[in-house]
Order: sequence, then structure tokens, then C-alpha cells
Amino acid sequence: MNLKEIIRDKTRDKLYKILSSIGLECEMLERGIVEEKLFNPWHRNSLGIIKINSDSHIKYINIIKKWGSKNDPPRWWNYFAVPTPTSNSKEDYTEVKSIRKKSFPIFGKVKFIDWKFNNNGKNLADKFTKDSEINALSMELGNIKVQSLHENFSGYSIELEFNKSAFPLLTAPNISMNNSQWNALNKIAKLCIENEK
Repeated sequence: MNLKEIIRDKTRDKLYKILSSIGLECEMLERGIVEEKLFNPWHRNSLGIIKINSDSHIKYINIIKKWGSKNDPPRWWNYFAVPTPTSNSKEDYTEVKSIRKKSFPIFGKVKFIDWKFNNNGKNLADKFTKDSEINALSMELGNIKVQSLHENFSGYSIELEFNKSAFPLLTAPNISMNNSQWNALNKIAKLCIENEK
């Protein structure tokens, strides 16, 4: 194995193996495809796409990395793409995000989830608040942000930033996913699709 392969960020490989281990049919697509542009600004890098071939409202995952610096550890985000027809009007933009309330800042245990939303997100936020599985998903894995998309991609993005580590790493720390968590993600996706009807 050469040095380039040794130091390559294997976050996508690790998530792919986890998803496969819980019975999902998925594949790592070739690099450089257009789907890598989903929520990928110039100062971040896509690590590639995982396509979901199993029956799912989520069709693919884009793994994004922001390289760290001396005082700023690297960060990773996972964007779960949920295609569905959405309005082209920016006035119809929907955003809902979880705020993990801890018993003590930074290192405390997460006690509950508070859902923040914009003017169009109240309906979804109310449903998320009442759903114990969706709340458990954020408590266990990390912050969640749901957005409607209206330009290059029509549908919703479920953004998940797995629990962070304070130490610089080559691969994203704390990546995990079990069947109940995957089902909760798909429940969010289903509610997003229903929100457009």
C-alpha cells in the first residue's frame, strides 16, 4: 500500500461498510460526478458519493470535509439527498435544525433536543418534536439540519454532522449507524416529501 492510500481520508469507505453491514444495498460511485456539488462550497471538499440502491426515500449521500488548521480541527458533514418536486420560489424555502441541549456545555450529556425553524419550517419542526425516534437520532449521532432545495437539485437535504472530536484525525470520528437510526433518517425524508403535498 502506497503512502497516498495510507493517508487518504477513508470516511466514505467506513460509512459505506457500516451501511452495508446493516443490510443496505449501496455503492461508492466514481469521483468527480455532479452529485458531489451538493452543499460543497469552495472551501470544503467532497469525499465522494454513496448511492443507495435499496428501497429508500434517501437516494444518495455526499460526504463533505473541511480541512482543519492549527486551532480548528477538521469537520465532516453528511448530506442525505431526498429527491422530490419543490417550489422554485425562494420564499418557500424550508429549514429546520436540531439544537442538542446538554447538561453541561461541550462535554455534558445531551438532555433533550430543541428544533429551530424558519417561517416555512414550523409544520416539520412540530412533527420532529413529537417523534421520539427522530429526537433520539439527533441525541445519539449529532446535529441535524433539514433544508429544501430549489435550484440544481429539487428536493430536501438532511445534513448530519456526526459527533465531533477535539483532536485532528484523518478520518471522521464517531461514525455509526444502526437500523433504527437509518429508519429514523428515512422517516425524516418521508415527512419532508409529505410536506410538499
